[in-house]
Amino acid sequence: MISKRRFEARASNHHRHSQYWAAGMSQSRTGTDEKALAVFQPDVLIPTQYLATFQRRFHLDPERVLMLAVLQDAIFCFQEHLTATCKRKRSLYLDAEEWLFAGDPSYLFSFENICDALGFEATYLRQGLMRWKAVALAKTNGKQSRKRLAS
Repeated sequence: MISKRRFEARASNHHRHSQYWAAGMSQSRTGTDEKALAVFQPDVLIPTQYLATFQRRFHLDPERVLMLAVLQDAIFCFQEHLTATCKRKRSLYLDAEEWLFAGDPSYLFSFENICDALGFEATYLRQGLMRWKAVALAKTNGKQSRKRLAS
């Protein structure tokens, strides 16, 4: 008859965390089976917590996400390239301004339709953008006039 030797897990001196391979197990002498089963302890996360990592922060259809991206890009181009001198950047600004202030709701991705689909008030956004533009141009003109006085 072949005798079976009982294998005991031992901590290795070569790796500093090897003695903690089974979380929650004390360092007292326990059976190998108990240490092996400790690896299969149930998770403390409930399913809603686990699935929340795969969900969006806000719930929109893919079409609305695209509409929000179009609106965000137009506002970014409008604000970022307001005083641009480069032809390409100036063209981006003019295209965004034309799209934002056009009152034509005949095509699907018009400013009015996107605002309506996302629940924004189009006239309120336009008024806010116009106020922002006036303040930004006033700041830019003030800086340019100071430069002229300094030179």
